[in-house]
Amino acid sequence: MKLNILIAGVACALLGTAASAATLFTQGAPTGAMTSPGSVSYQFAANAGAGLTSFTLNGFNSLDGEGNGYTDVFTLKLNGTDILSGSYNLGGGGYDITYFAPVGSSVSVSTPGSWQGGTGLFSIPLGLAQGTNTLTLSYSGNAQGLGDEGWGVSNLSVTGGVPEPATWTMLIAGFGFVGASLRRRKPALATLS
Repeated sequence: MKLNILIAGVACALLGTAASAATLFTQGAPTGAMTSPGSVSYQFAANAGAGLTSFTLNGFNSLDGEGNGYTDVFTLKLNGTDILSGSYNLGGGGYDITYFAPVGSSVSVSTPGSWQGGTGLFSIPLGLAQGTNTLTLSYSGNAQGLGDEGWGVSNLSVTGGVPEPATWTMLIAGFGFVGASLRRRKPALATLS
């Protein structure tokens, strides 16, 4: 019986370590058109561990992809470290290329035509740090002004694993069962010969 209580307590404690994805940050309003080169940063609090960001990269007018002589390069940084870089045809010509990205990343680019802008849908895994994290999105390239090209970000969100309140309850209950089981154990009798 006591062994069963001990096993149940350990099982509850182990189940209590599970985590679920929670929304850590959601962008308010879209940025609108910004000049290239340029950047925008967002800060949010997180527990250390795996996370995910998704966002829409908006190209205005003729944002250039790779290989057309005016290549514009998009970079995503987490806490000052480059995690994704690429060049995407968002109305300016050239071709779409991701130079590097984390395993499991998804990038889907759509351009209606020359000088008509375009959109890129991004889903990027993150390795979050404990405490405040900073996500920076930037463009570099030839400064051509908003009359020629621009970029912006919309629908940005960050999710990450955080313990649920019910998970904490199960964890505490599991440790309580283990403690109660150990406290009720009787010491073995010593025999004298």
